Amino acid sequence: MKFKLASILLWTGVCVLLFSAAADGRGVRSKRVAVTPTPAFSPGEVAPEEACPNQTTPGLSAEEGAGVVLCMTNYARAANGLAPLKANRRLGRAATQKSIDILGCNEFSHYACGRSFYFWDQQFGYLKGCWKVAENIAWGTGSYATVRSIVTRWLESPEHHENILGPYTEIGIGQRVGQLEGYSGAAVWTESFGSHAC
Repeated sequence: MKFKLASILLWTGVCVLLFSAAADGRGVRSKRVAVTPTPAFSPGEVAPEEACPNQTTPGLSAEEGAGVVLCMTNYARAANGLAPLKANRRLGRAATQKSIDILGCNEFSHYACGRSFYFWDQQFGYLKGCWKVAENIAWGTGSYATVRSIVTRWLESPEHHENILGPYTEIGIGQRVGQLEGYSGAAVWTESFGSHAC
């Protein structure tokens, strides 16, 4: 069994985390800025099965799995006094397409197929006006492919945890299964976070 994850974010305006970026009509600029850390991970942020059923069920459809990921993500946010994220169709399409790219190009990267991490957010019309976006990706096989495994690993990772608890209002979740890095049955998960409030 195999498991990998990665995270990234981009803001138009003030930027945070280890990788910081701003974008405007002239393109993308990277810079380092001081950050206000989010609370450290607590095991209490991981939703129990009764709060978010089917989190350990293998073979969920992409739609069923996305519902459980949303439940677990919002549970972690609630544990930290944060408002829940609302599912956004455009971000969902972008997240699904990122998972497809990762499998199609056999490249576990935010820049799979040579595209910027926010390429699909832009293609599906999310990047309008004042916006900020972030992304978590992960893949696993066997027991590492369940929603509980993926979301727990994201929460345990400081960068992914930061995105989950970030200043976002909307989310899109995508999942596809295929062959990746020589492993068949690899479930590739993408969380696309976004907000239009500046």
